[in-house]
Amino acid sequence: MKKWTYLVAAGMMLGATPVFTGCIDNDEPEGITILRGAKAELLKAKASVAAASVEQVKAEAALKLAEAEVKKAEAARIQAIADYEAAKAKEMEYKAELANIQNEEARADLENKIKMYAEQRAAAERAAQEAAAQLEVTLMGLKAQLVQQEALYEQALKDLALAKNTLTEAQNAYLEKWTTALNTAQNEVKQKAATYESAVKELARLTKIMEKTEAKESYLRTQQKAVDDAKADLDAAIEAQKLAEEYTGKTFEAAEKWEEEMLTLEADLKALDKKLADLAAERTKVETATAGEYEAVLKARQTYMDLTGYEWDNDLEDFSVNINQSKEEIKLNDIIISINEPTLGLAIDQTITDKYYYSDYLKALQNGDEFQLNSVSTINSLKETINGCALDPNDKAWTEENVARYTRELEKTQNNKDLIKEQWEQAVKAFKGLEYGNPSSFEGFDIVEEAVAAYNEAIKKYNADVEALNTFRTDKLDKAWNAHQDKLAEIEANYEKAKAANQTELEETYRGIEKNTGALEKAMNVAWANYDKLKTQYDQIENPTADDAKAYKAAEADYNKAVTAYQKAYDEANGYLKDNGDGTTTWIKGSYEKAQILRDNKNTIAEKDKILAEAKETEDYFKVNPNNALENESNKLWNAIYGYEGSFSIKNTAYQNVCQALSDFNNNFGFSTNYTVINEAYNYYDSEKQQFIPQEVKAEDVARINKNDLRSSISNLSRQLYGYTNANRLVELTAEEIKQEIVNEWASMHPDASFVPYDYYSNNYTRYGLVGNIEYYKALIAQGTAALQPETKTKIENLVKEMDTHLADINAQFTAYIADVIEPAETAYTTAYTTLMDKFTKIDTDIAEAESQKFAKKPVLDKINAAIEVYLSQEMTSEGKPVNSKTLADLREELQSIYEAAVTTAYEKETEYINAKEALQAVIDGTKEPVAAQQEIVADAQKALEAAQAELKAASEALQAEIERISATDAE
Repeated sequence: MKKWTYLVAAGMMLGATPVFTGCIDNDEPEGITILRGAKAELLKAKASVAAASVEQVKAEAALKLAEAEVKKAEAARIQAIADYEAAKAKEMEYKAELANIQNEEARADLENKIKMYAEQRAAAERAAQEAAAQLEVTLMGLKAQLVQQEALYEQALKDLALAKNTLTEAQNAYLEKWTTALNTAQNEVKQKAATYESAVKELARLTKIMEKTEAKESYLRTQQKAVDDAKADLDAAIEAQKLAEEYTGKTFEAAEKWEEEMLTLEADLKALDKKLADLAAERTKVETATAGEYEAVLKARQTYMDLTGYEWDNDLEDFSVNINQSKEEIKLNDIIISINEPTLGLAIDQTITDKYYYSDYLKALQNGDEFQLNSVSTINSLKETINGCALDPNDKAWTEENVARYTRELEKTQNNKDLIKEQWEQAVKAFKGLEYGNPSSFEGFDIVEEAVAAYNEAIKKYNADVEALNTFRTDKLDKAWNAHQDKLAEIEANYEKAKAANQTELEETYRGIEKNTGALEKAMNVAWANYDKLKTQYDQIENPTADDAKAYKAAEADYNKAVTAYQKAYDEANGYLKDNGDGTTTWIKGSYEKAQILRDNKNTIAEKDKILAEAKETEDYFKVNPNNALENESNKLWNAIYGYEGSFSIKNTAYQNVCQALSDFNNNFGFSTNYTVINEAYNYYDSEKQQFIPQEVKAEDVARINKNDLRSSISNLSRQLYGYTNANRLVELTAEEIKQEIVNEWASMHPDASFVPYDYYSNNYTRYGLVGNIEYYKALIAQGTAALQPETKTKIENLVKEMDTHLADINAQFTAYIADVIEPAETAYTTAYTTLMDKFTKIDTDIAEAESQKFAKKPVLDKINAAIEVYLSQEMTSEGKPVNSKTLADLREELQSIYEAAVTTAYEKETEYINAKEALQAVIDGTKEPVAAQQEIVADAQKALEAAQAELKAASEALQAEIERISATDAE
């Protein structure tokens, strides 16, 4: 593919405007002194440009995100196509094989495989749809960011326009090339963004198409339009190049000549605008002439939108991706299903109703989801159920096993039913003939009598043994033991009394000692106080005499005597170390210690007396109870009761025998057993003696029958036989009556039903106790036996054919609606629209060509105009020539750079045209897949958008630098 590298093209563009992508020249250019009148509005404009630059950074980040999503979509589609093609190939292979298979098991296996691969194919389609949807969502984010960026740059340009009102004509002329460059760069970004958006949208659309032929046809239609548009853009770029080339040959210097050129340029721009205005007026005439047809198109379009739910996007001038709910709800014919096949385990009696909105079908297609009507789902589910009724060898084996198991269960249930029914019949007979509850006339009562007699004997023996044990313990064992314990308690009390007396004596001695030492201590303190007073008085006398000292010295002597007396008494009370004169000492006990020793000695004597008394009492006790004779006798009596085969065990066994005999007696008649009499007697508690004393009973009381209890027994037996809803029956309920009740119940709930489902019988039989369960097992056995017969296969095939017929009818209705309603509405709209648009073909082509001319020429005209305006703003001689000859050279250099930029643009447009043709031809020739070709287009569009963003960033930075320079100049 012929492509010029972007770097080459970018290098050729450098002459179009100041070199923004290089370093900004901070040296003040010649003539900058004219720019000293900028106002605050200029700084505001600079801030607006800076804000737009910040938003541009966000847009660039969004573009990177979009690039990543394009790559993800590409990878997802490659995998989806691979999965789709593989699944489709297998699906087709098995479908072809299915036509030649007769064996039902093999057919079922192939059909399952076909379904599996169809599901895999659908999953691949959904994966591609999801990738495309995510790509579209990311593109929306990028578009929103670019729109925000564009809005901020538009505002910046408006602020610049307002700021120009505060500048001189010369200042405005100087800034013109920078603002023109920014405007041109912004328009370039807008164009490249639109191209990128269209390319990504087309990629997303192609990503959703799985069939190669459909994708190719779709791509060729779109790409041919792109080729035509590229050719028109190239023609316009060549015209702009010629215009720019013409101005590089202008050699005159006079200002008036350049002014004439400016007028010519303005006239050219006006001519382009006039041509577009004339064409627009011409188109308005066509619109007026076709107003009626346009209304017809709108009406046809609305009808189509009402039927489909499509939403019109005025900005796109096409249907949007949004689909609302269509206004017409489509109702399908009712389908009556009536299947009652116990052999297959099927009982279906229903009417399938269904309705849908056509928009739901379109939404499913758009989202890559499978669309299926509820009725189709229901019938397919029924088909699966019916096909599932076919028995494979394992199913047959299990069915045979179940039949055998149900047969065994039937036999057990029948035997149980016979036993319960016999009890029920006896209970009913007893209930009708029972008088006063006397059980003696009932069979088996003699066994109860025997058990009660044995129980009464056991009770007598047990109670006598307990009485003997209690009497012995009270009169002998407990009496002797309690006397012994009382004597020991008395000895202990005497011992405690003696210790208390000794402690009291010790405390009295302590008090006497403390009284004596306390008096001496008090006398010592009084003598000290007297001495201290006299000595203080003496110390206050000036030049005291010996007579003055007598008083305090006498007091001092008295104090020393008192101290000696107190110390002696203290030592005698607490004890002291006596000096033996040989370097040793002897501890002299005080009266405190002596008193303690005396008390301890007396306590020791008292304790010895206690021990002797206890020994004497124990000796006396064992004279009464030698070798624990009383305990041994007590143990003997206790073992007679609670030992092995004691009266307690015999009593308990007798009680259990009575309970068992009573239970057997009642069970023989199906009665519920009442143990109240025997339990109350056996567990009788004597509150006076505060002990349990079992009582004797009479057999008639123990086995007495209560008619209400007998009624409960009949109710319980009835429930077992006939179910909970048929308790208290005195009359038999037959299987035929049960079946009729089930029929009546179903008819009351489903008055329009054509039959009672076989499973309703079997499901409800179990509500009727053992009799119903017998019918339940009979039905299961009959069902299983029939399922094993050869006729089952034919029944399944016929039912599947019936379901297929219903599916075909649904499909026919669905298809008919599309063919009879949707397609005619779409045809009516497209025909009306195409017919109307044909009348605009020539005028729209002329407008498109004129717009291409303007889009290509206007930037060139604007740049030339700006360059001339800068030239004319310089200082001129009286003859209208520049004072500085370098000024004219700058103009010619600028015009040359504009021409070179136009050449670059023409090269780019030619490259785009060549690339578009080659991409189209590659897909036509089959050397490249449509999606791969479109991915290259997206990549090229992204590079172009990135380059435009880079140029816009450079233009923004250059403009901000110039505004900063002007502001700094003004500050000076």
